[in-house]
Amino acid sequence: MKGIDEQTYYEILEVSPTATPKEIQRAYEHAKETFHTDSLAVYSLFTGHEIQEIQVAIEEAYRVLMDEELRKGYDQSHHQILGQQKLEKPPEIPVPFREKKPLVASADVPVHVEEEIYRGKTLRQIRERMGIDLETIAEETRINPKTLELIEEEEFEKLPPLVYLKGFLRGYAQSLGLNPHKVVDEYLHVFGEEKKK
Repeated sequence: MKGIDEQTYYEILEVSPTATPKEIQRAYEHAKETFHTDSLAVYSLFTGHEIQEIQVAIEEAYRVLMDEELRKGYDQSHHQILGQQKLEKPPEIPVPFREKKPLVASADVPVHVEEEIYRGKTLRQIRERMGIDLETIAEETRINPKTLELIEEEEFEKLPPLVYLKGFLRGYAQSLGLNPHKVVDEYLHVFGEEKKK
């Protein structure tokens, strides 16, 4: 088995070189969960130091592959290795997530880190990093764009009743390839804290 430093970013996240941003996001969430320091699955296989190295590699792979410009540069500099990977795997026809606006590489959008919790602004940052606009999410989930905006802006007093909000958050999370249970729990936790104030 190749060491983490010998693997391409695509191998680290276990995605095809033709993977869409949605597939990369989903693979990143999975990798992060798998190599969490509390994960029993990896506890006996790797030392604490190795797990830390893998976590750093996962974050770096995600940061580069989610940025259109960085990914293009990375693909060009690794074209021979990636070319072999493409041959080894059965040809995949990428299914685009509908028409996307160009990805905005913005310095103020932080890399997704472990401490980050899913609240309105986090969801917006992830969506923007994936180059997906609210209309596309609204179309896929059949949720009113205004409601999605209120969720992102954390306009808690204007949000629909809790029973509907949970469903909307679940749909939004799934459309971004995020863990729906985690998104609902963490967003509602923030919602509850704000209501206490």
